[in-house]
Amino acid sequence: MSRRVLPFAIAAAVSVLVFTAAAMEPYFAGDVALARVVQSLSPGTAWANYVTSLALTPHKEVVMVLAVGLAWWLAGWKGAVFTIVAIAIEQFGAEATKLIAHRPRPSRELIHVVGNPSGFSFPSTFTTFVTVTFGTVLLLAVHSQARAAVSIGALMAFVLVLGWTARVALGAHWPSDVVLTSVVCLTWLWAARRVVLPAS
Repeated sequence: MSRRVLPFAIAAAVSVLVFTAAAMEPYFAGDVALARVVQSLSPGTAWANYVTSLALTPHKEVVMVLAVGLAWWLAGWKGAVFTIVAIAIEQFGAEATKLIAHRPRPSRELIHVVGNPSGFSFPSTFTTFVTVTFGTVLLLAVHSQARAAVSIGALMAFVLVLGWTARVALGAHWPSDVVLTSVVCLTWLWAARRVVLPAS
């Protein structure tokens, strides 16, 4: 298998395993306990609602521009184009992937659920968005020699974890929903980066 094909084969295998598991179980062992811990430690839900708003207009446009700008700084025009393409794919295709697993939202009988989240739970559309924006910048920062690359990468990782925590705090997703959504997204982004930006 060629070096260009292997990363995508790995990403495809990870996706098949994760989506198959998510389709088989409404939640995984540890999800309920961890969600309850997150909710018990959360200082209310206002902050989580604000974090979630990053994926909604008009905030999401700001996030997109910020991600492309940071990508340009870290990896030049190729990094910026790579990020633009990743965002475009996410914007037009992320929601449709929920139809693969049909995983239900968290039950009010098990954890506190804010509002009335609709649709399916996995993959998390919010998490897909923040992973494709901030996660792409994180991957570029890891392989960049630019000034402040380490600081930028650390900040992007923090935002990802903050986003996961916010969705769990609101009861919109199980911990496994948000973590595994990022795993799938980052695996595909890693594969694409290795092929498109091998020297970055």
